[in-house]
Amino acid sequence: MMKKSSLLQMFNRDTIGENHIKGKRVFENDLVESMDIVEEENIICIDGNVISENLFNEYKTTIEVDIRNKKILYTYCTCADYKNNGRLRKNYSCKHVVGTFYKALEELGDEDKEIEDGDNVDILSLLLPEEKEKPEIKIEVYINKDKWNGNISAEFRIGLKKVSSNKLYVLRDINQFLIGFYNKIPIKYSENFSFDLNKQVLSTKDKVLIEFIETLKKIEKNSKEKIISGKYIYIPEYFLRDFFKVISNHRIYLNEGFFNRPVDGEINFDIPMIDFDMKIIGDKYVLKCPSGMAMPLNDKGNVFIYGTTIVLPPYDFCYRINNYLKIFNKCDVVTIPIENEEKVLKELIPSIKKITKNLILSKKVQDKIVDEPVKFHFYFDRENEEVTLTLKVSYGRYQFNILDEFEEKIIYRDKKSEDKIIGTLRTLGFEAIKNKFHIIYGDDYIFNFFKYKINILQDIGEVYYSENFKGIKSIGSKFISGEIAAGKYDYFEMKFKLGDIPESETKNILRAFRDNVKYYKLDNGEFLDIEEIEMRRFLKLIDAVAPFDIESNEVSIPKNKGIFLNNYLEENNIKYIKGKPELSKLKKKLDSIGEKRFKIPKNINGVLREYQVIGFKWMKTIEELGFGGILGDEMGLGKTIQAITFISAGKGKKSLVVTPTSLIYNWKNEFEKFAPTLKVVINNGDKDTRREVLNESDDFDIIITTYNLLKGDIEYYKDMDFDYFILDEAQYIKNPHSQNSKMVKEIKAKVKFALTGTPMENSLMELWSIFDFIMPGYLYDEKTFSVRYHKKLREDKVVIEELNKLIEPFILRRKKCDVVKELPEKIEKIVEVELEEEQKKVYGVYSKYATELIEKKVQDGEFESSKIEILSYITKLRQIALDPSVTINDYDGGSGKIEALMELLQHAIEENHKILVFSQFTSILSNIARRLEGEKIDFSYLDGSIPAKKRMTLVENFNNGDDSVFLISLKAGGTGLNLTSADIVVHFDPWWNPAVENQATDRAHRIGQKNVVEVIKLVSRGTIEEKIVKLQKDKEKLIEKVIDEGSSSDNIVKDLDEKSLLEILEFDI
Repeated sequence: MMKKSSLLQMFNRDTIGENHIKGKRVFENDLVESMDIVEEENIICIDGNVISENLFNEYKTTIEVDIRNKKILYTYCTCADYKNNGRLRKNYSCKHVVGTFYKALEELGDEDKEIEDGDNVDILSLLLPEEKEKPEIKIEVYINKDKWNGNISAEFRIGLKKVSSNKLYVLRDINQFLIGFYNKIPIKYSENFSFDLNKQVLSTKDKVLIEFIETLKKIEKNSKEKIISGKYIYIPEYFLRDFFKVISNHRIYLNEGFFNRPVDGEINFDIPMIDFDMKIIGDKYVLKCPSGMAMPLNDKGNVFIYGTTIVLPPYDFCYRINNYLKIFNKCDVVTIPIENEEKVLKELIPSIKKITKNLILSKKVQDKIVDEPVKFHFYFDRENEEVTLTLKVSYGRYQFNILDEFEEKIIYRDKKSEDKIIGTLRTLGFEAIKNKFHIIYGDDYIFNFFKYKINILQDIGEVYYSENFKGIKSIGSKFISGEIAAGKYDYFEMKFKLGDIPESETKNILRAFRDNVKYYKLDNGEFLDIEEIEMRRFLKLIDAVAPFDIESNEVSIPKNKGIFLNNYLEENNIKYIKGKPELSKLKKKLDSIGEKRFKIPKNINGVLREYQVIGFKWMKTIEELGFGGILGDEMGLGKTIQAITFISAGKGKKSLVVTPTSLIYNWKNEFEKFAPTLKVVINNGDKDTRREVLNESDDFDIIITTYNLLKGDIEYYKDMDFDYFILDEAQYIKNPHSQNSKMVKEIKAKVKFALTGTPMENSLMELWSIFDFIMPGYLYDEKTFSVRYHKKLREDKVVIEELNKLIEPFILRRKKCDVVKELPEKIEKIVEVELEEEQKKVYGVYSKYATELIEKKVQDGEFESSKIEILSYITKLRQIALDPSVTINDYDGGSGKIEALMELLQHAIEENHKILVFSQFTSILSNIARRLEGEKIDFSYLDGSIPAKKRMTLVENFNNGDDSVFLISLKAGGTGLNLTSADIVVHFDPWWNPAVENQATDRAHRIGQKNVVEVIKLVSRGTIEEKIVKLQKDKEKLIEKVIDEGSSSDNIVKDLDEKSLLEILEFDI
């Protein structure tokens, strides 16, 4: 058995008929009623009974298949289609034969999954044409015309394409040729040439010709007239035009009935170029056709011969030429009386022009008419607040309204083009009213038309504007002028002019720009294009420096916007504004900070790094210019020392520093360390004490207070005048509606600076709030800023670019990576923390108790024997300094240290740092962990209970993961871990042995660390922690005695005498 696919391919290869789709439909509709399959000597005979698709007839089908040689031998059907085609075509398959074969496949063929070569079926031979490398046949056509009845016949010459026409052979018997064509039977024409499609190929045009002849043959069967006879085909009149279309690409000859011998002809589809000539002779018009008319070849008059050209013109021509044929087939000249001149000029000449371009008019005739191409002229005007258009056409020297008739001269108007333009105007929104066109839409449409669509009319003709209406007014750089001059106080004055636009309209133009509309309609009806590049640049400038409405062409610009103004003019190459030297002075001062004459004050006890010197000079420059600024250096770069240096340089100046509670003593210590000669006071006692300090403020150079204390004292502060106001951790005022923000903005100071590593965390409004402190009004009011920048931030990238240019001169921000060459590998600092009030009480009570107990032990001579007990008192005291809740079950107060740590962590996380937090006490770490969970800060945790294997996993996850904080027990994680992803190390509680702390620090500060590591030691002020640190720093001999490399806290008490121990326990708060 053969595969179904192979059988089907074989059937397709060996049969003809193009009925496979129909046959498959017969099979799928179950119209093959019955079928018998008989096999004898490798020949399979398939007999079928097939019902017709209209269900009225039944046909018998036969198919014979040679199984051995894999080919179809014979097909047959009793239907009419087979009778008409099967006699000429071997193995012709009507749809009934195809349906029968599909039915037989169910029994004959095996199922197969894919089509493949085999079973003597060549897939490529079916898919690819057989024409490659075979010589091509050509057929030439000879056209004959019966001299009696004018009927057209054709005969053919055939041969190889490569031979010349005179060596082609007469195609003697067309019916024989068709049989040979369909069955690939060779037909011999001479010893040198046989027609054999097994060895030759036909061109597409010849195949189309044969299909046409086949169609004629089918018609002949149902007709009484003889169409194919021997070598001739007689073309029915109704098929004549189609016949010439079919042979239009063949070489043709005009043969018998046309000329005495065969003449090369051609087939053309254009209008024949018939010559006409018109003159005035005497009192008559004379019309000649000197070259004769095109002659029709059929009664329909849709096929003509003109010279040696067969013409198949458009049908429109065929109908128009008909009357001319009737006249000029009888004569070559006609005359028309002069009395009919008007009809000749207005109707006859245009009629002739529609059938030919070859009409020659004498000068006398030409002078009576205008026959010129049309030109269009568009005249725009403004009438009664409406834009009107008058459309005029010109023919030669005559111009008139397109909607009017022209009577002065006979003009051959191009109505087709005129109607097309009127149609174009309608699509553009114009409507004809009386003799003018009106735009039927509003101002928005009118503006868009004149900006974007007027070019459509400009491409058609000339466009003109009246004095009343100029269309779109475009103000370029040539028509804008301005001048900047120093004004009163801290302002610049800028006067400007916008072409010939009245000043009274400037306010509304600016308002239209701010409303983001594309145009402004001037009082005279013209449209001002606000999107024009230079106009937009200028309005953007005015909008930036004058945020509110302006009443005239004069703007007062705050001095602090001078730098932005200067940069804007330079970047946009605006040369039409004069007076820029005044602005350049400001810019030069900021651009040359490194060259400034400002020197580090002599009373500064320390050496500033280079970038810190630049920060100091920047602050002095801002002061000199009378502005305010944000020192936004990254955490750990020394914003405090830069601010202290700046304050120190202002001799006799009064300063206010506001800081978070946790940093107030850190500021005091930094002043004492770096500027010990300055008189500094921390104003943080009770209310009466604070008021007393303020009353005596003249005795101090610097007052330091906290945000919280400022709330209670604002009524006193707001009546005071400061020279400098320094706001530390300025993110505390990022909410413009918070109490912190409102209060600091009530205090008066000549120069204000905000210190923050995060000027903006979540919203642009945070940045506005800080700027509203340092330079109120610089970034406009809150509502204007929100609308102008905050709400448009995601819509327009230009918004953020403009904002950056505005704020850039007043923010100095450096990151550690920017100044890494100037930094040591490790920055260490101590941050003093104030105990919370309840915590102070608990610490004071227990400190007194432990001191009294130890004094009694000394008096009783039990000191040496009680050192273990004394050690437990010291440990508990240290824990109370951290968080009393770890030792006192019912403690309901807070922990100043944990609060300070939370502030530090949040600040560091906002700057994308990773932090290690070390503590000796796991109970403290647990409390910190609970607080982090409450604050929703992701963290890792490691203490002695974590197995060694899991520790490495924790380390790897922290280094590669998203956790920002790692809480680590000093003993469990102080050695052996590599945590170089962290760049901040916090020692929550000081350890007796600095070497142990250093080992913990080295978890981050080690090989592989790419950043500067900042080490922060949190120390509770006035407690045992402060004494431990002081012991380590100021009493080196005691440290060497008590703390060597191998010591532990257990050895400390044993090595201390009574005096030293009591000194450690002193409570100095």
